[in-house]
Amino acid sequence: MSKSMIIIGGGIAGMTAAFRLKEAGIKVTLLEKNDRLGGALYSHQEDSYLAELGPNSILETSPLVTELIQNIGLEEDKVYANESSKVRYIVRNKKPVPLPSSPPAFIVSPLFSFLAKLRLIKEPFIEAWDNHYEESLSQFVIRRLGQEFLDYAINPFVAGVYAGDPDTLSVKHGFPKLYALEQKYGSLIKGQIKGAKERKKRQEVAKQSARMFSFREGLKMIPDRMMDLLGSDIRTSTRVKAMTKKADVWEIHTIDSDGKEQVIPADGVLYTGRITDLHNIEIDGKIPDEVAKMQYIYHPPVSVLVLGFRRDQVQHPLDGFGVLIPKVEEFQILGVLFSSSMFERRAPKDHVTLTIFVGGTRQPDNAKKSTEEILELTLRDLQTILGVNGQPTFVHHTYWEQAIPQYNVGYGKYKDSFDHLEKTYPGLYFAGNYRSGISVADTIVNSEEVTSRIKSFYLN
Repeated sequence: MSKSMIIIGGGIAGMTAAFRLKEAGIKVTLLEKNDRLGGALYSHQEDSYLAELGPNSILETSPLVTELIQNIGLEEDKVYANESSKVRYIVRNKKPVPLPSSPPAFIVSPLFSFLAKLRLIKEPFIEAWDNHYEESLSQFVIRRLGQEFLDYAINPFVAGVYAGDPDTLSVKHGFPKLYALEQKYGSLIKGQIKGAKERKKRQEVAKQSARMFSFREGLKMIPDRMMDLLGSDIRTSTRVKAMTKKADVWEIHTIDSDGKEQVIPADGVLYTGRITDLHNIEIDGKIPDEVAKMQYIYHPPVSVLVLGFRRDQVQHPLDGFGVLIPKVEEFQILGVLFSSSMFERRAPKDHVTLTIFVGGTRQPDNAKKSTEEILELTLRDLQTILGVNGQPTFVHHTYWEQAIPQYNVGYGKYKDSFDHLEKTYPGLYFAGNYRSGISVADTIVNSEEVTSRIKSFYLN
C-alpha cells in the first residue's frame, strides 16, 4: 500500500517536499492557509515593470537547486544575472563605493582605511575561539578582523541578507560555515583557501561566487509550475487546527475559508509553514512547551518598495547588483537592488527598476509606515546615494510583518527542539528557512534533506 504525507505550508520548502515525495510514489496533500502557493516567492507585473516582492533571485550553491529547477521543467525559463551584477556597492561617506572582489582591488580600495587593511594581516595568527560562551557575529568579526570590517562589510551585508543586527545574530548558528572555517582551520583566510578544495569535492559553490538566477517572468514561475504539477494534491485557504496520532496514523484537523472542518488521515506530517505559527496547532491535544516558545523567534518587519524611474532621472550608472548601507552611515533605508540591471525585462525601455528594503532589526518602525511616508524617506536617501531626482513612474509597496527568522545568540535551543520533536512524535518532520539557512537555496537544500529522510523511512 502506498504511504501518505500531509505537508503543512506552501512555501518553497513545502512545494519542494511535495514534488519530491509525489515523484517517489508517496501520496501527498499540501495544505496552505493562504489562497496561493509560494510564500515569499511573489512577483508582480504591471506596465512592463516586473517587481519581486520577496526574494529577488536564487543562488546556485548546490546541485540540488539546479536539479530541482530542471526536474520541474523550468530550465529553459531560467535567466542568469548579468555579468555586471558581480559588482556590489557599499555606502561610505554617503556615496556608493565598489566592494573589492580580489586582493589587488582590496589593496587600492577606498572602502577600507590603511589601518583596516593592515589589521587583516593579523587574522591568520589569531587563535580560534574556545567556545567558553557563544559569540555574536559582531564579537566574532571584531576579534578576527576589527571594527572597520564590521562597520563597512559585515553590518551592511547582514542588513541586506537577514535584515538583521550583527550584535545579536549568532555566528555559530546564523553563519555556520564562517564559524566552521575558524574551528577547523584556525583562520578565515586559511579556511577560504583550503575549504575551496573541499567544496569542489562536494560540488558546492560558495555564496560569493555562485551564479545567481531568476526566470523570465520572475520567481513566481516556481509556484505557478508547482500548481500545475501538484494539481489536486493542493488545498489552499486551509488552516490546520490540530494533529493527533492514533496508532500509526496521523489525523490532521483542518478548517477552510468557509468554516468547513475536516479530518485528513496520513502516515506522516511535514511542517513547512512559518515557525511562529506552529504554536497555533495542537499536537496530541496540547501545545508542547518547546513549540510555544517558538512564537518568540524574532522575525523583524520589512517593507519592500519597488520603484521605476526614467533612466535620465538616475545619475548613478547602476552597473552592479546594488548598494548596501552600513548603520554608521545613518540612512533610513537598508539597501537598494538594481533590479533592471541584474535581469532583463524588469522595466520599460529607457527606464530602470530599483528595489528598496526598509525596516528590519535596525529600524523596525520604518517598515510599518504608510506607502507615502516610506516613499518620502526613500526618495530622500536615493537622491543622496544614487543621484535620483523627481518622482517615480512606478511604485509598488509590500509590507512583511514577519519577514526573516533571526538566528540570534541562543538559537541552538530551537534547532535542538526540532530534533527533539521529531523523536518524540515519530512521523512528524520539520523543514524551512528556520532550520539550516534563510535563503531560497538553503531552504530548498534543507527540504531535500528532510524529504530524503522521509523517503528512507517510508519506502525502505
